[in-house]
Amino acid sequence: MFGFIVNINADHIRWHGNYEKALLVAKKQNKPLMVFLRKKDCADCRKMLEVSFLNQSYVKKLNDKYIAVIATYEGMSNYPIEMFYTLDFPTLFFVSSNDESFLIDPISGFVTPDDLNSSIELLHNLN
Repeated sequence: MFGFIVNINADHIRWHGNYEKALLVAKKQNKPLMVFLRKKDCADCRKMLEVSFLNQSYVKKLNDKYIAVIATYEGMSNYPIEMFYTLDFPTLFFVSSNDESFLIDPISGFVTPDDLNSSIELLHNLN
């Protein structure tokens, strides 16, 4: 379903639909990954895509600084489930492309634009 990169305009996240392919791109560009793990029929997952990842001031920064991956729990073949195991949806992971370590603790549940912006600023200040 998300086996392609979405790049309609700067107001949208450029999503990759396959973790391994996105990891190769991230390594090549020396960028960390932002992995959004969702579940089908998850209202909060849909809400994050419609509210937190669309038309927000930080979208350009996310597209510039991270390789974004969207993975669906039911499509376990498109991401390493043993690495991103959770039963909380949605969950957002920020991952180093060098060693695949978590840059911050995973963020579970609906994340408001303000909270997501705060996390992005925290990550920016860590680097």
